[in-house]
Amino acid sequence: MKKIFIILITLLACNFFASAQVEKGKWFVAGYGDVNFDIGKEKSKSGGTTSEHYKYFDFDFNPMIGKFVIEKLPVGLFFDSYYYTYTEGDYKETESQFIVGPFVRYYIIEKNKFFPYAEARLGLGLYRSKESDYDPYKESYFATELGVGTSYFFAENVALDALLGYGRSTWTDKNDDNGGGVKSTLADDTQYIYSGVLFKLGIVVTFGK
Repeated sequence: MKKIFIILITLLACNFFASAQVEKGKWFVAGYGDVNFDIGKEKSKSGGTTSEHYKYFDFDFNPMIGKFVIEKLPVGLFFDSYYYTYTEGDYKETESQFIVGPFVRYYIIEKNKFFPYAEARLGLGLYRSKESDYDPYKESYFATELGVGTSYFFAENVALDALLGYGRSTWTDKNDDNGGGVKSTLADDTQYIYSGVLFKLGIVVTFGK
């Protein structure tokens, strides 16, 4: 399996020369370690004949964008998306997941280019999967995250970012009841609750005013 890791956030902000990294009015953009593409296929060769067994495509994209409404306090939106498809002969399977919601981050203090912060997120999402000859499977979910971290500004407006936190999500089954073809009511929906520790690494860029 060949994996290609792509960081979409680069040193573009080096073109800006503001006096502070976290001042009011500046833009905030971040990207984390799940930004990647996977594309591949499996083949076998026997007796001079090459056979193709399966193909797959995988895409993950997890950015944040916001603005400092006051000094040290950016607010904005985060996006987490995932898409996967697998094909083998006449069989095809796809999965997709998307979540969007607001975030708020507060940089507490500056110490030798380190900017410790606290952060909170709320998001609404949708998961969908489909296999050949089967009806689609769907779930919606609501997620919350709380965490602390630090941004290390190794360049004027570009920082390495690390966050440690706690996440909780509630997933709701939105499929037919008992295969009867009648959509369930909210009261009958099955819910699943997941929670756990989160650790994220990424890059932060601030620019503008």
